[in-house]
Parts: sequence; C-alpha cells; structure tokens
Amino acid sequence: MKTVCTILLSFLSVISICAQDTMVYKKVLSGHSGPVEAVSFSNDGHYFASGGWDNSVRLYSIDSTQQFEYLRTFSGHHAAVICVTISPDNRYVATSSKDYTFSVYELETGKLRFTSRDHKKAVTQVFFDPSSQFLITASEDGTARVYRVQDLEQVNPKSLELKYDSKINGAQLSPRKGKFLIATDDSKAVEIDINGKISARFAGHTARVGCLDVSHNRRILATGSDDKTIKLWDIKTRKLRYTLEGHGWKVTSVHFSADDRYLISSCNNGEVKIWDVKLGNEVSDLPKLGTNARQAMFSPDMKRIAVATFQSGSKFGPIIYQTPYEKQLRKKSSKKRPNKK
Repeated sequence: MKTVCTILLSFLSVISICAQDTMVYKKVLSGHSGPVEAVSFSNDGHYFASGGWDNSVRLYSIDSTQQFEYLRTFSGHHAAVICVTISPDNRYVATSSKDYTFSVYELETGKLRFTSRDHKKAVTQVFFDPSSQFLITASEDGTARVYRVQDLEQVNPKSLELKYDSKINGAQLSPRKGKFLIATDDSKAVEIDINGKISARFAGHTARVGCLDVSHNRRILATGSDDKTIKLWDIKTRKLRYTLEGHGWKVTSVHFSADDRYLISSCNNGEVKIWDVKLGNEVSDLPKLGTNARQAMFSPDMKRIAVATFQSGSKFGPIIYQTPYEKQLRKKSSKKRPNKK
C-alpha cells in the first residue's frame, strides 16, 4: 500500500509540474536609473513602491483597474536601497540602504520624517508591526532594533536592541509574543527575544540563510538560502515540512501569498518560481530573466506579481505580471460557542 501511495504522489507531482500555471507579462514600471533591489505592496493593495541602486524609491498608486500611476520619488540615501515597506495604515514609507541608514517618509507628502545611523553596516530589512506603532530594522552588523513610530521625530529616539553573533539578513515577527525570527549568515534561522536569548533554531541549510517569511496564519516559516534551496518549517514544532529544490543559484527572496496557498521565490540567476505550500511542489516557473532577480512578491489580491530585477537596458524598473490566481477567503467556523452558564 505504501508503494502505491508513493507512486500516486509522484504521478500527481509530475502532472502538476507539466501543467504549470501561466503568468502573463504586463509591463515594466520604468523610471529608475539603475537596477531594482526591492518591491513592496501596501496591505490594502492601493500603493506600490520600488527601491534600487539609483539610491531612490518610487511610489505608485493602484486604481480599481489595476493601473499603476506614478506619484513621487523618495530620495536621500547615498547607496543602494535594499528594502522598502509601506506601513499598514498607509501613513509612512520606510526604506533601508547599504549606506548603513534607514529612513521614514510620509506617504502623502513625501516629507522625510526620520533618518537613523544607529546601525554600523548595511540595513538589510525594515518593516512595521501590524498596528503601525512600531518599526523594526535588521542589519549586517548583527543587530535588530525596535522603534516606537511616534518617537521618530525626536532628536535621538530610543530603541530596543537585540544582538546576534552573525549577520542578520532578514527578520520577521514571531507568532510568539516578544520574539523575532531572523535569517543569519551561519546557515540557520533562529527565534530570538529582545535580550538576545535564542528560544528556537531552524537548522538544516548548508549555507547562508539570506531571506525568510512567515505565513499569514503564523504557522509556517519559509527560509531561502545560498545553498539553492528553500525550506518550509512548522513554527510550533520546529519540524521541517518540505525542502524545495529547483533554483540554480542563491535564493534571494521568499514571500507567501495572502491566503498562504503559494510561496513565490526569486534567485540570483534570474529565476522566479511559485510553489504549492500544501504539497511542497513547484506550480509555475516564470520565464527566466536575463539577470539577477532580487525580490518577488504577490499583490494582496494575488492578481499581480512584482519582481525586482537587475535587468539592464534602456528601462530600469520592477516587472509586473498577471497571475491566474485570486485570494481565497478563509471559511469561518460554523461551530457555535456554548453559552456560559
């Protein structure tokens, strides 16, 4: 019986790979004067931002017909922008750079609110918590910091600092309160608190872990590595669910779709792949780009994919694709809670 099940699963996997979902090229959002390193959609899908090696970030609005309209450029960095994020309340755009700084701008006006030089090396990630009250940064200097957004206009705003003994290449909030998940140069992801105490290790890669993401249901951790693989972990049990193989070089980004059905990944050789999270197999392979793909992510409604790339030529900018997907709403439980007596 075990042999029959194995053959059946292999057969279904072959069918899935042969009948891959098709992504349709839409456009390049030209305007950057150098390669694009980072992309970000706002949580509500109304805004989109891209950052690159021209040291700037371009902001777009997205209308009901999925048209991207350029709004403004945020400038001020002195080296490549390597991460950009829009706050959940759409008030701020935060950027981080290889110049060791991160900045926070007002989305509506473009006004610079704050620039920090607290980190000693490149700032690899910057993101807001779901309430938009806190800003979290991570750096190659082995530290991550937490700032209160309302304090950022002070001359020297205080921050909570956690330290790790290796470069931090990415960070996300852990489902466990007060803890963070970080991607490190020592071939693993770890869960760590603000005091630097490690509470969990996700070890299994054989090279630097360059990126990570946490599923929206807060159950699965995805890690991407220079060993050309992606691993999906059960956060609660710390057990490995799948190792996703198929990329030809270093994995540069991983990102869950809004309903957690899919994971999209990018690679240094220009590959962008989409994986079925439940089955652990590849369901789509976008046409390989001519050069480095630095980041890829779904729009919140899953109808679009944006790819940051080093694609050269007369037009620099993120590439937009149309997908055959649409966000599936989670069914609410029909079970009624018993009345308290």
